[in-house]
Amino acid sequence: MSPQVRALLIGLIGPLVQAVGVAWDLLEHGVFNPGGLEQITLQHIVSGPAHLMMGVGMVLSLICIPIAVQVAAAQPEELELPLPSRPTEDEPLFEGRSEPAEAIEQWQP
Repeated sequence: MSPQVRALLIGLIGPLVQAVGVAWDLLEHGVFNPGGLEQITLQHIVSGPAHLMMGVGMVLSLICIPIAVQVAAAQPEELELPLPSRPTEDEPLFEGRSEPAEAIEQWQP
């Protein structure tokens, strides 16, 4: 996957969560309960699930967009995860032991 596609996906996380919150709020007040707009209170705005999703989307945008910019500016080599190296026959698998069976035999629960 190219760095630009990764950056785009990372950058869209927050706005997508916000869009779900907006759609939820529009469905709730526009389709399912259109007459309930008079009952909207400050508590509903602060603690309503759709409004909380919009707030979480904003926070995610603040976190993810700078990360997306860094990913977009990075070279593909910088984004690769290092592969773990396998121990050679000369290196012990466990500290002070050369065989895993020896470690299991010495272990007492």
